[in-house]
Amino acid sequence: MTTQKGSGLTPLSKRDMDERLAFIRLYVKKLKENPDDVFRQQVKLVNSFLNAAKNFPLTKEEYLKLKGELKVKKKPG
Repeated sequence: MTTQKGSGLTPLSKRDMDERLAFIRLYVKKLKENPDDVFRQQVKLVNSFLNAAKNFPLTKEEYLKLKGELKVKKKPG
């Protein structure tokens, strides 16, 4: 299992990691099968997703807390 240090996220389960790797393999296969113009369109799409994420009004932590996927440490006392 892996996780980013200091991210506050739970480690990835084996199933999650397997799903991610399967997606990456499928995506690479599709990239190899398609001409460059299709790939350029996909790059534009991915870049638009990244730009939208940069302009998202919540921080990563706020979003995960809202979804209930971030465990908030309780303050002692």
